[in-house]
Amino acid sequence: MTRAFVVTGASKGLGRALAIEYAAPGVALALIGRDAAALDDVADRARAKGARVRIGRIDVRDRDAMHAFLVEVDEAEPTGCVIASAGVTMVTPHAGAVEDLTRAQDLFDVNLNGVMNTLAPLAPRMRARRQGRIALFGSIAAFAPPPDSPSYAASKAAIVAFGLATRALYHADGVSVSVICPGFVDTDMTRSYDSVKPFPLSAEEAARRIRRGLERRQAVIAFPRRLYVAARLQQLLPEPVRRRILLAFRATARPQS
Repeated sequence: MTRAFVVTGASKGLGRALAIEYAAPGVALALIGRDAAALDDVADRARAKGARVRIGRIDVRDRDAMHAFLVEVDEAEPTGCVIASAGVTMVTPHAGAVEDLTRAQDLFDVNLNGVMNTLAPLAPRMRARRQGRIALFGSIAAFAPPPDSPSYAASKAAIVAFGLATRALYHADGVSVSVICPGFVDTDMTRSYDSVKPFPLSAEEAARRIRRGLERRQAVIAFPRRLYVAARLQQLLPEPVRRRILLAFRATARPQS
C-alpha cells in the first residue's frame, strides 16, 4: 500500500482536499504550495489525522527548487504516489476580446512546466523501483474547450495527451499514470468566474472519487460521469451545433477583491 505521497498545489482546492483525504497514521505527505499560511493550515490538519508532513513552500515553475526538494523527500522515504494538482485558470473578459499573451504564457508555465518540474526528479526513481502511481490533472474542458478559456483548455488537453502517452510508456516499469478530468468542483478557482456550472461537486467528494480511481489505477478519472459523457459526445456533432453548445458555457471573470 502506498504510504508516501507528494502533492503539489496542496494549499488550496483539490490539492488541499487530497492532502487531507490521504492523511492518516503511517502516511508521509510532502506538500508543495505557494501560500505559506494556507499550506501550514493543511499541514496542521493532516498532522491532526496522524500523518507525517513535510512542507515545500515552492512555486512549481522553479525547476531547481522543485528538484532539490523532491530528491530530498524521495531519499528520506521513497515516493509511492505523485499528485500533480497545481494549476491556474484564465478567462478572457468578453466575446471578441483577445487573450493576454503574457498571462497565457504564465498559465502554460504553471499547468505544463510545473508538471514536468514535478515529474522530472521522481519519475525515473519510481521507474527504477518498478512501482508507483502518478496522477496528472486534466479537465473535462480538455474535451469540450470553453470559448472563453482557450489557453486553459489547451493546457489541460496537453496534459491528457501527455498522461495517456506516459501511461503506456511507464506500464512496463510498473508505474501507473492516471489523468484526472474533473468537472465543476467548488474551489477558489471555480469560484473565480461566473458561468453555467452543471453538476457541481464539493472538493471533499471530488477527492474521494479521485482516490477511488487511483486505487483502481484507472487511465482517466473523469467526473461527474454525465458531464464527461456529454463532453465526449459533443465532439461528434456538426461544428455549428457544437459551437452553440460551448457558447452556452461562456464565463465571466469575477472582480478580484
